[in-house]
Amino acid sequence: MTEAGSGSGRAEMERRLVQRSMEDEDFRQKLLDDPKGTVEQELGDRLPESMEVRAVEESADTIYLVLPSTLAVGEGGEISDEALEAVAGGNNPALNSEATTPPGDSPCC
Repeated sequence: MTEAGSGSGRAEMERRLVQRSMEDEDFRQKLLDDPKGTVEQELGDRLPESMEVRAVEESADTIYLVLPSTLAVGEGGEISDEALEAVAGGNNPALNSEATTPPGDSPCC
């Protein structure tokens, strides 16, 4: 993503993924089966090995409210640039170095 450093980088990425999942049932299933791999494919970059990605599907009687980690929230209640870069696929050296590493056999989500 080219605007990963902007405050809306992660929100925009999530919006695109959700929108596509509503239009493409195969993509939706890929997100549910392999969320990290699917997100990495969409970003065109690897996420840190230690980062976990989960995708859940709401039902008629269950909704999910996702709260940001208090560790990722900096002064003034905003998500730190580092935390945002880590999930938005910005110009993060940690991401770029892992992008050249072949995918491991670690289980997803």
